[in-house]
Amino acid sequence: MKKKIKYYQIAKEAFKNNENITNTLINHGASKSESIELSYELQAGEYTLNFNELNLKRNKEIHSVINKYINLPGIESVGVFGIGEAKNWIGFEGKIKNLHGVEIAFSRLGWAYKNLNKLPGINNFQLIKGDTSQKIFRDNSFDISITLHSIEPNGNKQGSLILDNVVNSAAKYVLLFEPDFSTAHSKMKERMLKHDYVRNISDELAKMKSVNIIEKYVMDVQETKDNLTTCWVIEKKKKEPVEKEKMVDPYSGEQLVEYNDMMYSPSTGLVFPKIDNLILLNQQDAIFIGNRDLTE
Repeated sequence: MKKKIKYYQIAKEAFKNNENITNTLINHGASKSESIELSYELQAGEYTLNFNELNLKRNKEIHSVINKYINLPGIESVGVFGIGEAKNWIGFEGKIKNLHGVEIAFSRLGWAYKNLNKLPGINNFQLIKGDTSQKIFRDNSFDISITLHSIEPNGNKQGSLILDNVVNSAAKYVLLFEPDFSTAHSKMKERMLKHDYVRNISDELAKMKSVNIIEKYVMDVQETKDNLTTCWVIEKKKKEPVEKEKMVDPYSGEQLVEYNDMMYSPSTGLVFPKIDNLILLNQQDAIFIGNRDLTE
């Protein structure tokens, strides 16, 4: 915890000086996840407050892909890995019965709640503070799993863990909206290398025997020419029923018991608290309490 406080002070100083927060923290010994969390924490609200017509136009193209698959028979649940402020969902006019969104920075989830709450087509949503490189969902938890430039900042090693979790959590389809190093132009490749952004998505997908890539293309509408978004539409070869109980202990992988104010793990004696209807399911947010009488 002392390290986290120290990194937070360093991050605030870097933010004040308009420095790259993530790189600064990594240079001071912080992990990739810690660096991304604190960077996003300090920048929370910027994406929503600076939202413009180009953002909306791009969102509409993303939504057209999402709607095509959520409108298929039997599709009811969606998992969004790295939902951020839910900026990419502004203007969404589709229908989703059940959405789970994971984000590593707590303050961004407050903005996500505001943005999602304005969308009448999303009947029910649950927001979770979690690290998507940790396994927090059972396999086949969602009909569709989605990422929207959320694997991007994690680099190859951690990005591979996230990609595995995204694919395994999907029972039927995966939609990725991420930069693709293999087809990027030279300036974009330089940028991705400089910031240690993920560069192996295509390579990792090629190794997976559980999926077919239906489509892969660079999207027509881009927010910047230096960071192009590629869309992967991925189908699970064997489609499975969706698991009803989705969340698991990120340490043990065992099912959690839900209480009004926490999620409890009998196998590890850990609790994961709830704050304002947000579930904190990051390993670092866990509290050890030992045994709890489940019959109380």
